[in-house]
Amino acid sequence: MLSLTGGYYLYTHINLTGLVTGSGSVLGGDFLAFYTGGAFLNQDILQEIYSINSGLLFPQQIDFQTSLISKDLDGYAPFLNPPFMAFIYSPFAKLPYVYGFIIWQVCNFLVLLITVNLLRQELVFLQRFPLYKLIGCCFLFYPTLGWFMHAQATPIILLIYVLSYKYLRHDHDFKAGFCLGLIAFKPQLAIALAIVLILKWRWQALLGGILSVSLCLASGFIFLPDAMIAYMEVSPQFLDLLRSSNYPTWGIHSFFGFSVLLLDDISTFASNLSTYIASGCTILLLCFLWHKSAWKKDLNRWDLAMAITFIWGVLLSPHLYYYDLMLLLLPAAIIINSIETGRTDSTTMLFWIAITWAVCFMSGFISIGQILMHDTYQIIAPTLQLSTPIIFLWGLSIFRYLIKKKEQITI
Repeated sequence: MLSLTGGYYLYTHINLTGLVTGSGSVLGGDFLAFYTGGAFLNQDILQEIYSINSGLLFPQQIDFQTSLISKDLDGYAPFLNPPFMAFIYSPFAKLPYVYGFIIWQVCNFLVLLITVNLLRQELVFLQRFPLYKLIGCCFLFYPTLGWFMHAQATPIILLIYVLSYKYLRHDHDFKAGFCLGLIAFKPQLAIALAIVLILKWRWQALLGGILSVSLCLASGFIFLPDAMIAYMEVSPQFLDLLRSSNYPTWGIHSFFGFSVLLLDDISTFASNLSTYIASGCTILLLCFLWHKSAWKKDLNRWDLAMAITFIWGVLLSPHLYYYDLMLLLLPAAIIINSIETGRTDSTTMLFWIAITWAVCFMSGFISIGQILMHDTYQIIAPTLQLSTPIIFLWGLSIFRYLIKKKEQITI
């Protein structure tokens, strides 16, 4: 997997035509969107970035990216983040595109180093291995390679997840909630953990989350009021973009993406209903689990319940592209630590981790293959995104284990 992916990436980037790779994609991938947001902010025209036409395209963004990359640019990378995130991208957009991209990648790699080191300090089993080996293991998980190839911001979200988990584990609830609230630019990824904090009434964590979200929103409305209003007006249409023919929906691994691929050609109503049912049932299972689990009475049980929360939580996010599955590194590390410290049955849990690792690599390609077959033979047929049910079943296997297992008092 690493050889094939790395070899393809190097080949396409060695064969550059200007800023376009040998595969026809843009050098920097999704960094182009972040650079666009930063550039519009630097020009004080950020509110224009969210204007769309009837085809859910962003003409100002397309014009800018075409002038920056190439007039022959086929696709584009829309900036869909809230306006306050443009403050993060602004310094990179002050540099020439290539230099900004390189520094962006270096910064994200440093964030990953910090994140893995924090998790290594927290989980006993990981302390057996040097940091460079753990980083290497991260890149043996295909979504981590996906983050690197697309130059996404996933390591930042992973760092927020790890900090929230670490602070909750040490009863620093306010800090945990404050960190979690920083995912305000992708709030759907905080839904599951927020529900748990509400259910267990961790009021200090909730207070911390409200504070950080308020600060993010306040920075937008104070410094970029026009852009915030424009964003609020256009954001309800983003889901339509994810299911449009211009978007690679095959790469979305959430309940929403699974339902759209499977049912949208038959009925949009059916795909929406499938998303609501799957998400609702998952939330109910999560609430049932935490209702049955006392808060940290049994630390091992608490750890595994947190792992399930993170596993199922990502599936609730409508936009869960395959690089976002990198976030599953956290629950996997929690589960493996529980196994290796001798507190959890290993066979079933290791089996599901192995299956999930394999499917996260193959699922997107399988979906692409199905779509190409349908297009070639003009067959209207559902497309199965295999990763979504497998990830759900991974969480369900731990859920069943915890429901059967009685809590133990941790001394």
